[in-house]
Amino acid sequence: MRNFSGQFKRIAGPAAVMAAASIGAGSASSLILSGAWFRYELLWAALLVVPLLVITVDSASRIGLLNKNKGMFSLICEHLHPGVAWLLLAINIPVHLLISMGQMSVMTSAALSLFEIYPPDTAAEFADSNYQTVELVASLVFAAGIVWLLTSEGYQRMQRFMTAFLLLMFTCFLVVAVRGFIELPAILSGLAPGVPADLPVPGQDMVRSSGIVIMGIVGSVLAPAAMLGMPYMSADNRQNEAVDLRHEFRNSIINLGFIHGACSLCIIIAGGFALYPLANHAEIDSVHEAGRILLRAFPQGMEFLGPVIFSAGMVIAALTTFIVTVEIITYFILDMFGYAWHHTRDNLRFKRTVAVCIILPAVLAPLWTFPALFKLLLLMGINAIVVPLVYLAVLILINKKSVMGEHTGGIARNLTLLAALIFSLTISVIKMPDFVRALLG
Repeated sequence: MRNFSGQFKRIAGPAAVMAAASIGAGSASSLILSGAWFRYELLWAALLVVPLLVITVDSASRIGLLNKNKGMFSLICEHLHPGVAWLLLAINIPVHLLISMGQMSVMTSAALSLFEIYPPDTAAEFADSNYQTVELVASLVFAAGIVWLLTSEGYQRMQRFMTAFLLLMFTCFLVVAVRGFIELPAILSGLAPGVPADLPVPGQDMVRSSGIVIMGIVGSVLAPAAMLGMPYMSADNRQNEAVDLRHEFRNSIINLGFIHGACSLCIIIAGGFALYPLANHAEIDSVHEAGRILLRAFPQGMEFLGPVIFSAGMVIAALTTFIVTVEIITYFILDMFGYAWHHTRDNLRFKRTVAVCIILPAVLAPLWTFPALFKLLLLMGINAIVVPLVYLAVLILINKKSVMGEHTGGIARNLTLLAALIFSLTISVIKMPDFVRALLG
């Protein structure tokens, strides 16, 4: 037990928090549907993003570790331009409200599915007419627990819980994937890069595009929240301690490389083994549907465990993303308006702000949705503007001696960040016509 405690402390850190948040409901959905539609043929894409994620998040972490009392938005104001910081804030706040509402909805629906309570848009035999009321109650219960977690103590408690959630989530997804390893030769062949043919959907004039799925998997790691939020969490984690950049990099490799990477592979393998063989695998289009029919993950007589354990994993995935989302929104707001932003036990302004950031989406999620056009504009804005801008900001800051001292970015780090910037700009160019059409109506 003492050995486990030591190992747990060794991996606990901001990288574990961000690894847990990175496997959110959206990422898990892309991965499970990738397996359902294309079996194991896109496993390589999940591995491709590992070095990108590790270097990106570790670079942002270093900025925070070497500037413990100056937030990321303050650094952007000082070394780039205040207008850039205000633009990022103006887009990020509503986007992260949208994200937190979405994660709360997934959290409650996955939790309620464990008790066989399903939303009205499910097949009639599963639907519950009182679903919205039950969902609101569940949402408020989750919100109360999260408020306690983030306000009863400081940053360290949240970090310990998030590390435990990461390991528990990995266990859930590993369990539902383990039976798939009997198809090891097919799994290994999926690690070789290749683009499968698009998958026609029977009875519909549409296909499942492998290119779009690949972009979804790779694009899921280009999250501006990770780059903007990581400096704050790294600063809070080592506020009164000496900085060991090598230790933090090893921690990033373990959490964002091995654990996050293995978790992603397990989700694809679970979908490839349990869902791909089904006759209607091309028609599966939501994580709720996928989770409900994930019966083949367990042997005959134990099939019911597949949906239960997968749903539990989805609850944790949505929970971890929600927690990090409200945490970083609070950091952004307090830093930008010049208030003390450190997540400490005695910072009452932080506690009050984070409580509002928790309760607001918890109440709104069951009762209201963003107008479709507004949601589209926000998401397009993130893809077209914020992601490239944040990568550019990280590249500039990581190479400024006035910010990093003697620890400016090396060649490999800069090349990786540059590759991520180019990829984000490529997505921006691809999405820009849709963005313009949405703006012009």
